[in-house]
Amino acid sequence: MRLATTPDEQLFARTARELLAARCTPADVRAGFSRDRWRALAEVGATGLLVPEEYGGLGLGSGPGADDYGPGGHGPDSYGPGGHGSGRQHLGGRRLDEPPLGAQALVALTEEAGRACLPEPLLEAAVAAELLGGLSEGADLLRGLAEGAVTVAVSLPAQDPAPGPVPTSASVPASVRTSVSVSVSEPAGQPVVAHAAHADHVLVVTEDGELREAGAGPRTPVAGVDPNRGLARVADGGGRVLAREWGEAAGMAARLGAIGAAADLVGAAAAMLERTVEYAKGRVQFGSPIGERQAVKHRLADVLLAVEFARPVVARAAYAYDHGLPSAARDAAMAKVFANEAAGKAARGCLQVHGAIGYTDEYDLSLWLRRVWALSAAWGDSTRHRAAVAADLFAPGGPSRSCPPR
Repeated sequence: MRLATTPDEQLFARTARELLAARCTPADVRAGFSRDRWRALAEVGATGLLVPEEYGGLGLGSGPGADDYGPGGHGPDSYGPGGHGSGRQHLGGRRLDEPPLGAQALVALTEEAGRACLPEPLLEAAVAAELLGGLSEGADLLRGLAEGAVTVAVSLPAQDPAPGPVPTSASVPASVRTSVSVSVSEPAGQPVVAHAAHADHVLVVTEDGELREAGAGPRTPVAGVDPNRGLARVADGGGRVLAREWGEAAGMAARLGAIGAAADLVGAAAAMLERTVEYAKGRVQFGSPIGERQAVKHRLADVLLAVEFARPVVARAAYAYDHGLPSAARDAAMAKVFANEAAGKAARGCLQVHGAIGYTDEYDLSLWLRRVWALSAAWGDSTRHRAAVAADLFAPGGPSRSCPPR
């Protein structure tokens, strides 16, 4: 098992970073969603990362219709001659009979999105492509994503990304007991969906596993912590039905979303740390830079450790997802927990070093603070994911295997 990024993955991330450095400055972030930037991302393949090649994408996803390698649903038959991955060039020069590397490439991309505080729904595009990858009914949306012509928001039913029931207090040691968070009540059939305020299409997976495109009904904007997430209440009725019994695919999409969000949080935490280090070097108090004080050094060192410990956990989750490991669900939940903790520590530590100015809208740090606070709760908060990890570890049959079969 090798979790280090390949040279091609590094090149992809570097290309995205250079693009975002030029097109996604703090001033651009404050301006919000940009069609021009979305099309620029499409030109480097970012919006079509998991879109199958026949629809113009890079073809790194599997889609729910692929034959199984394991829990990840990544089968070799889909990538041999005639399969939807046939003829594509893998990142890192991997063979066509190996599983797709969509999650690993997505992690490299969404970390850069978090670092730049990108307003566009890049993660949602990948989740939508994974949901639609095996459906001919979604061909128009897939082509639009690959071309950068459309944006898609996604609403999935609330679920734990790890299998098994939430353990009772009797079956779990007191040190790891936790409760499952309860979502805020919403009007029936009107979920609040991130990026729905500016998305061209909204995909909704209903509680009974039906995948549909939301109708043309009104979308009511909803105030949120991060205005760039474009929250809106969507009426999920009246649209076309794309698939039925799509609940298992929705679970896989939720898992991919948690991994991508975790990588985004790691990138945002790293960006806040870099900015705060520069601030501490230049901020002079009592005749010397505040960065020379041990209290500041230790605070920022703790943030660095949290970020560096979270990054390999996220990489492990992406590897497990791509290779269909039995522990993939638990690994995804652990990745989101580690990333939430690292980003939360970065937000608290960096804000403390800056002082009250970090809260203000005029100061750039506030852009990343809002992103971290909002994204930590999206795709499952820490409480829900800790419960999912505990459910797997203390399942009656024992925890899921964490290594691929020999």
